[in-house]
Amino acid sequence: MPDVTIVVDMVNGFCKHGNLASPRCDAAIPRVREVAEGRKQAGDQLIFLADTHDPNDREFEIFPVHCVRGTSEAEVVPELQPMLAGSTLIRKRRYSGFFETDLEARLRAAGPQRVTVIGVETDICVLHTIADLRNRDYRVVVPARAVETFDGPGHPGDQVQQWALSHLKGVLGATIV
Repeated sequence: MPDVTIVVDMVNGFCKHGNLASPRCDAAIPRVREVAEGRKQAGDQLIFLADTHDPNDREFEIFPVHCVRGTSEAEVVPELQPMLAGSTLIRKRRYSGFFETDLEARLRAAGPQRVTVIGVETDICVLHTIADLRNRDYRVVVPARAVETFDGPGHPGDQVQQWALSHLKGVLGATIV
């Protein structure tokens, strides 16, 4: 059975344009692509998660409107589009890739020994997806250079990134490489 790599929310709305687009996340694209290509060459099945909301989503009570279904913000960044061929794309509307999606069934069918997780935002969607992976007893590997978060008011990117990586390792038991 092949291992699985989950690419979290590498969408235009977090990397290129829109209310939540971040230069830090945009700068992470080459690192994410390099790790994804390496994992694919190693035989991993790639699963892309894409933040995709309906126009009246309750998440917009917490965050500004972003990644609305049918807009370019909800699409995988152009640099990773070629990798979608032969991969799985799962649209999600909450932080965890498991919420109201078929991710659990796909992982069960794949039966991976380990799941590598890369993408954005380390402290939100990456973290919540990994928490749900660990709650299902998957071994999780996180290449630290291939996850990123944003800078913003009350959200200092460097500090939040360090906290998130420490939490992933110390609390959730992910292997950080």
